[in-house]
Formats: sequence, C-alpha cells, structure tokens
Amino acid sequence: MQREGEPRAVATRLLLGISALAAAGTFLWFALGMHRGLLLSEDIKSRFWPWAPFSPARAIEAPALSDPVWQFVPWLALARRELAAATLPLWNPHQDGGVPLLGNSISALGSPLVWPALLLGVARGWNVSLLLRLLAALCGTYLWLRNFSRSRAAAALGACAFALSGPFIAWLEHPQTLVAAAVPFLFLFTRRLARGGARRDFAGLAISTWFVLSGGHPEIQLMAALLAGGLLLALVLRGGGAARPVFAGLLGAGLAAPLLATFLEYFRVSDARSGAGRRPFTLAPRDLLRFFEPRLPSSNVIEAAATVSVTVLVLALFGLTMAGGRRRSAVAWSVLAAMAVLLVTYDNPVARALALHTPVHWTRALLILPLPLAFLASGGLDAILERLAKRRGPRPVLSAAAWLPLVSCAAELLAAARGVHGSSPPSALSLRTPLIEVLAADHDVFRVLPLHTFLPPNTATDYGFDDVRGYDALAPRAWRLRRAEMGRFGSLPTQTDALEPWDIAAGGAALDFWNVKYLLLAPRFGFGAETLNAKKDLDLEQIYSGPDGRILKNRRCLPRARLSVPGEVRILERRADRWTFDVEARAPGTLLVANPAFPGWRAALDGRRVKLATSPGDPFEVPIPAGRHSVALSYRPASFEWGLAICGASLLLLILLLARRRENPS
Repeated sequence: MQREGEPRAVATRLLLGISALAAAGTFLWFALGMHRGLLLSEDIKSRFWPWAPFSPARAIEAPALSDPVWQFVPWLALARRELAAATLPLWNPHQDGGVPLLGNSISALGSPLVWPALLLGVARGWNVSLLLRLLAALCGTYLWLRNFSRSRAAAALGACAFALSGPFIAWLEHPQTLVAAAVPFLFLFTRRLARGGARRDFAGLAISTWFVLSGGHPEIQLMAALLAGGLLLALVLRGGGAARPVFAGLLGAGLAAPLLATFLEYFRVSDARSGAGRRPFTLAPRDLLRFFEPRLPSSNVIEAAATVSVTVLVLALFGLTMAGGRRRSAVAWSVLAAMAVLLVTYDNPVARALALHTPVHWTRALLILPLPLAFLASGGLDAILERLAKRRGPRPVLSAAAWLPLVSCAAELLAAARGVHGSSPPSALSLRTPLIEVLAADHDVFRVLPLHTFLPPNTATDYGFDDVRGYDALAPRAWRLRRAEMGRFGSLPTQTDALEPWDIAAGGAALDFWNVKYLLLAPRFGFGAETLNAKKDLDLEQIYSGPDGRILKNRRCLPRARLSVPGEVRILERRADRWTFDVEARAPGTLLVANPAFPGWRAALDGRRVKLATSPGDPFEVPIPAGRHSVALSYRPASFEWGLAICGASLLLLILLLARRRENPS
C-alpha cells in the first residue's frame, strides 16, 4: 500500500536529481571547453591533402584522436542524410566499394547517446552526444553506489571517479564510452533483480542490456558482460537468484537484435574474423605510473590512460577494510575485478597470451577499472565519515569534510583532462577545396582512388564520393582480395589502407573494371599522368592541378553498369541501398554492375525477384532477356529483418510482463 505523501517525495527526489544533472552538465560543458567549439580534432586535416593548403599551419592539439575525424563523424553525417531522405542507414556506398553501415557496429547508430548528432547534425549535436555520455556515467554510477546505501557524498565521489577518469575522458569521442556509460546501470539492476527486485528492476536490466549492446563496441560489451556475470555469480553465492536477471538480459539482447544480427553477418565475411590487420600488444609496466602522472612521456595517451585521482586510490585502499563487513562479497568482487583488469592489461604472460590468441584489445578494460575502484573508494569515504561522526564533531564541519574528497577528485581529473581533446569550429566540418568542387561537378557515376595519404579513407563519405579504400574494424574480406588486383594496399605511419603510386598494378585493368574514373595525387609528388602512363601502362589524363592536388582521369574507365551484349543501360535511381536501371538489350545477355556483392543484396527483374548467383566481393550479374526491362538492386539483409522480428517479440513480451497484475496477497 502506497504511503501518504510518497508520490510527492518521489517527485521531489526526481526534481532534485534532474536539477543536479543539469548543474553538472552545465559545469562540464564549460570545464571541458565545449563552449569553444566541437571536441573534435579537425585540425589534423591541415597535415593532409587536399585541405593542407587551405588550413592554418599550427600544432595539432590531439593527434591521437583522429579516428572520430576519419571514421565516426563521416558515418554519422551519412546516417543523418539517409534518415533525412527517409531511408534506413543500412549501407555505406562510399568506402571499400560499399559496406554495411549499421552492421559495422562501431557506427553505434542504435545508441540513444548518438541520436542528438543524428537529429541535430554533427555541428550542433556532437558535443551534446559527448555530454550525454558523461551524464549517463555520472547518473548510473551514483545510483549504483546509492543502492549500497552509500552516502550522497560518497556516491557522488564514485560517480566523478568513473565519468571523469582518464580512460573515460580519453575515449570520450569513441563508441567505447557509449557502452561504458551504461555499465553502472547494468550492475545496478543486476544486483537489485538478483536480490528479489520489482518489475521495474526487470525492465531496468533489460533496457540497460539493450543500452550496452546498442553502444556498438564489441570489446567493451564483452568486458561488461564478464564483469556483470561475475557480479551475478557473487550474488548467487550469497543466496541471490539468477533466473530473472538472465531472462531480463536475454530480453535486452532481443531488443538489440537488429544491431547484433547485422553485425554478426558482417563479422562472418570480414577480415576481422581471420585476424587480418591486428597488432596485438600489452601495456608496459611503466605505464602504471599513468595512475599518478597523466602526461607520462613516451606513453600512449589514449590506450594507456588510467588516471582515477590519488584521492580515489587512497580511499580505495581504506575501503578494503570493509571486506569483513556485511558487503564483503561486493568488496571481493570489486577487488577481483580490479585485479583482473590489471592482469589482462599490463605486460605479463597472461596478458601476452590473451593479446596474441584472441581478437580482443584487452588493454581497453582500463575503461571499466574505475568502477570497482569507485566502489571501494566510496566505501572508504563512508567508513571515515562514520568514525568522525562517532567523535561527535560539529555537524557543519563533518558535512563539509564529506564533500572535500569530491572536490579534490574533480579538480585533479579535470586538470588531467585539459588538452586531451582538440577543439574545432563547426565550420571546419567537411571543408571543401577547388579539387573537391571539380569532382563534385561531375554528376556521372564513378569511383575515386586517392593515392598515398590523399583524402584519408572514409573522408570521401563526407562528399558523397565512392572510394575503393576503407577504414573499418571489420572490412569485407572478399572485396579486399578482389581489390588487390588494383595494387598493393598497406599501412603508412599516418594512415591505414593506403596505395602508393608505385604500387599500382601494371595495366590498370582492375581500375577500369571497377569504375575508377579518377586518381588523386598530392602536389608533393614530382610526377604525374605521363610518368604513370609510361611506367604502369595506364591511360591517364590530368584534368586539374592546383595547390590542393591533381586529378588524373582514367580514360579507359568502364561504366558502373554495363551490358554483355549490345544495348543501353540508364540509371534511373541511385541511393545508398537501392539502384534501379532501365535496360534495353538487343539480345539475351547479362547486366553487370561493378559493385562488390555482399549478403543481403537482392535483385528484381520487371518487379519479379531473381536469384543473384554472385559470391561476396564479385560484381553483380543479372541475366537479362532481349528487350527493354526494369532492374532493381536493393539491400535488405535477412539478418536485419529477423532482428526486427526478434526485437518486436522481445518488446511485446517485456510489455506483457510489466503489464501483468500482481496477485493479491492471501
């Protein structure tokens, strides 16, 4: 029976919580410099063509944070364009010959924390997305610790220790934090549900699981699952129940099924499955000093980030004294979790074995480490406060003392956060140069092949150009094997997936076949079309030369869509996930579309579906009878459709479970 005045008390607490989050958000917005511009290192483009001549020469603020510039922002911008056109962002035609967008997982398009960038655009929504990650981490950790009856000051300290920790700030622009921000909620509802819990806790765990899985980073998801599983085991050993938490977790996974299913389909045919391109590593023991010295020289500023504040470390040691109390199982879990993270991160036989024989970068477990430390530190602070209270000191003095560690922790972590991220004006996004304008003026269907470090992979997505290169954790294996016919692609010190001019395959037959119309060359090279024609037996013509580079036109480039027999092909519609053609064949033949095939693409002839007898990576080939016909190619992966069905069933089941009335007590 609800007590009188309880709704008002709940509303008051909710209002206070929202006010506190709003105050924290406002403080962090200014403390991290979000008011000065986007937390995005667009200045790195000043070192690359075609932007270098039009960018002011200056030191790069955060050179290690180039992934958001080269990957995440172009993907978000493309997804926003697709949604604005009432199209699901399932496919990216602008990199690697064409690859899944939703299915690459790292795009994290299902996470509510990136939706501001999708709704408002990157220019207005990027910083909002970053701020939401911080606030989610703060709120989740605070509620998790309060569930252990931690004082408000102690819970706030723990929340600060996690959300402003060195790892969280270092990875703030990456999808790792989209997952990590939801982990405290996962821990909170796992504990509540294992100890009995209400229906709202069941829903909370299901939604938290969906939240974690929508974040799009499989490595952090795996680590979160391992820690949550360890927590559940500890609770079961103390008499808790496992059935309801497991069931809620499965429902949460069902809600994320459209994301998981498309990822698994992509992973099955990816380079990542074979371990291609992996560089396994562990952190040197010397990097342990990063707990105390955020700017340790000769240390990887992102991977090795570990700062959690000296205040938290000291209080965590003091919190170990709680091991003999009534929460000794939670303390034991925290200690074991922290030890496990250190074991898999810093160089030792176990860490080396995991790095060499698994596809996981275990060093990123550092992102989760502040959570068990926050638990121990908050317990240590409350233990100290209890001892001080027994001495009956003045209450105002005790109240002030309770919040001093939080101030100390926040000050230390915010000082360490200074300079981690670069700042860019919104106008720096998708900078256009004369060379880009020349390419954009060609409304034909074509591909580009930038050479050396010109127009780094994925940035062609910003301008709607189709590139044969790509920068993706998965990458379609079959296409990479076919693409090798163009030349020898490799990694350079400043770029992944690059092709040097001297590594182009002689003859250029693959360039012609795959509709590569333009090669892009930086002005620093002292040779051009004539030299490449002579040395590589190509047929190139320079059509543009300027301070931002040169455009070499491939005069032997074949159309993207062509017939094997005399006739005509017209492209009627060209969208990311759909192509339609008007084909007139003078004899029975084949329509060839020089796009690499991928599971999920379908073909229809005159409105009737036809089977595509094409292997992944091969061009599409559709048999065409003589005469005039309509042909459509569309990307509708069965994995996504099955995922939607599972998601709908899971959502319906969750609603039914929540709507079920409780039986009246006898």
